[in-house]
Amino acid sequence: MSIPRLSAFLFAASAALSAQSAVPALDPAGLAQILKGGKWTVIEFGGPSCVPCKKMQPILAELQQQFGARALVRNFYVTEHPKEAREHKVMAMPTQVVFDPTGKEVARHIGFWEKGDFLAALAKAGLK
Repeated sequence: MSIPRLSAFLFAASAALSAQSAVPALDPAGLAQILKGGKWTVIEFGGPSCVPCKKMQPILAELQQQFGARALVRNFYVTEHPKEAREHKVMAMPTQVVFDPTGKEVARHIGFWEKGDFLAALAKAGLK
């Protein structure tokens, strides 16, 4: 592998790892609090060892950066808090749920969500 290609690979790997750690995970109290916070909220119900969940992390980090203070993007680990996940009708990982500023669910997706489709669903729900 040439030096430029190796550098590009290392940069991409580094960005993916930093993006993965950039999206905080909530506990049940944090989830309840954030849904009462009056902001658009995107919650990924997943787990730290779930492969599609890991693949979503860079996209979630990009969404958090793109929307800034207009929306919060967070993880909620189903494996650590199964009772609360069931309360939100999560049946598979990952499940992304979008809540409007009143805490009402306005969009839901199960599985890996391509960024373009994710953005389209957010715009349709009212978050632009």
